[in-house]
Amino acid sequence: MTGLLSIAMIVKDEEAVLRACLDSVEEIADEIVIVDTGSADKTVEIAKNYTDKVYSYLWQDDFSAARNFAIDQCCCEWILFLDADERLAAARESLRELITNTTKEAFMLPMKNYTGPVCSAYNVIGVLRLFRNLPHYRYIGKIHEQVGIANHEVVGYSDFPVISHSYSGPCQRQDKRRRNIKILSEQLKCEPENEAFIKYYLGCEWLGLGQYQQAYACFQFAYEQFDNSHVFFRSSTVRSLIACLRFMGNFREALAICMKETAVYPEYTDLFFDGGVVLEQLEEYEIAARWFKEAAQTGTPPMIYQHTHGTENFLSQYHLGHCCQILGKCEEAAQWYEKALTANKNFIYPLYGLFMVLVTKKSCEELINYFTERGYVTGDEGLQALGELLFASGRPDLAVKVCSQPEKNVMPSSQLIKYYLYSGNFEQALAMIEELQTMPGMNDTATMQAEILCSLFLTDLDAAKEKCLNMWQAESLRAEAIALLALTRRLGGHRLVVSEQYQPVLIESLLKIIADCARSYGGNSSVFIKIAKCCEEILSDFEQGSKALLAYWQSEIKGVEMLLDLRYKCVRGLYVWKKAGR
Repeated sequence: MTGLLSIAMIVKDEEAVLRACLDSVEEIADEIVIVDTGSADKTVEIAKNYTDKVYSYLWQDDFSAARNFAIDQCCCEWILFLDADERLAAARESLRELITNTTKEAFMLPMKNYTGPVCSAYNVIGVLRLFRNLPHYRYIGKIHEQVGIANHEVVGYSDFPVISHSYSGPCQRQDKRRRNIKILSEQLKCEPENEAFIKYYLGCEWLGLGQYQQAYACFQFAYEQFDNSHVFFRSSTVRSLIACLRFMGNFREALAICMKETAVYPEYTDLFFDGGVVLEQLEEYEIAARWFKEAAQTGTPPMIYQHTHGTENFLSQYHLGHCCQILGKCEEAAQWYEKALTANKNFIYPLYGLFMVLVTKKSCEELINYFTERGYVTGDEGLQALGELLFASGRPDLAVKVCSQPEKNVMPSSQLIKYYLYSGNFEQALAMIEELQTMPGMNDTATMQAEILCSLFLTDLDAAKEKCLNMWQAESLRAEAIALLALTRRLGGHRLVVSEQYQPVLIESLLKIIADCARSYGGNSSVFIKIAKCCEEILSDFEQGSKALLAYWQSEIKGVEMLLDLRYKCVRGLYVWKKAGR
């Protein structure tokens, strides 16, 4: 042995991510061993900038074989295996102390597996990646390979270093899943003795592809085979079974599993969270709240369990707020929403519920101060969410104020254009539209529609007609163009006969304009009223349009009733009584 720690990797076509991975380990490794399995890009060139131990290996559809070849090239006492799309967060001295002052021969380490582009969306799973360089520690399994360790007493658990697995886009993930299913299916033919484990992994791939029946069949088989000597696999199978049943709409069966397995794994926070979600879907909000409270009280589960980050705090707190809000417990709902926002300011969904609770007690101006003073909307995503809420509340002028703060470098966007438009600032909206149109790929449907509406609000019907005809040239935008052209012609005193194939989009487009006009603000109310009435006239010309318009206003009335119910609990029966005609 010539050092303490080897970093080992197998790679193929990883030029986009390899450098960041190697940067994260360069200072802590005594050697870096990289095995390339057939890259056609600059992967090998990048690797050679970090190490001279770069090897070629003929790919054989066997991940374990490739990893074991890499292990054979390692010369240090310990090996830490990474993938190119992973990063290691570790202090050199802390890591070296961990592996020098121990009798353990391997360590389970926490891996953050990101499930979305948002930094707070990840699962935490324990992975055995750090082990002594001993001949009997080798990978097994052609795919979803694991280090084979017979004596689990030699395995330790450490909450550092943390491995972070980068988020990959949907197309890339789906391609990998299909590849994995092919390899696993072949492996199942050759290794019937490992059927439970292979079907568990097959279930994971089918679940990721949204094929819930196939996934359920695999997980059900694994569930019946695993016992508590396979805690990691069995507990993960339980959660996956619950997920399949939820997606298939079998909520009662999912709940039965939650109730049974929380007794088996009382420290597994995520099962209580899953049970709460199932009860929410069954509209059992009072009981659901008790399950979410249990999840929040249980805290972060041991590393042996696959864990969704946030079930121990902000996710459960958000759902608690939602349950309390539906149950009419508005003050308690606000408290839970605020706890969720405090626990994770990058998780903005509680902001919507908190706004709806507080808007019954505070003005929109007061709410802006309330959210900003508490730091709930410091990031761009939070500001955009607050802008949407202010617009929905009929204050586009305040949405402009929030989303165009002078201290920020404000980029033009279709949302901000909409806020300027419906606050009556047509000139600023046009200026921003022109700026957006000069930016490559930014002249999208929403921007084109906003430009036409701006012309209509300024009563420049000729300009609006010309822009509609230009939009009509693009076949994919033809239906939207016809809807706006129908509105333009009606404002000019003419009717446009719209064929049935374009009517669904026309209905959707005109209802959206009506809704946006209803949320306008400022000294141009007569303009917005005129446009909205014109939209209503067009929709009233044909049966489907009339039905859609009626459904829209019924929905708006329900929204008003809900707001009244929240604001005036003490007289909640008043408007119901009048509506009933008694």
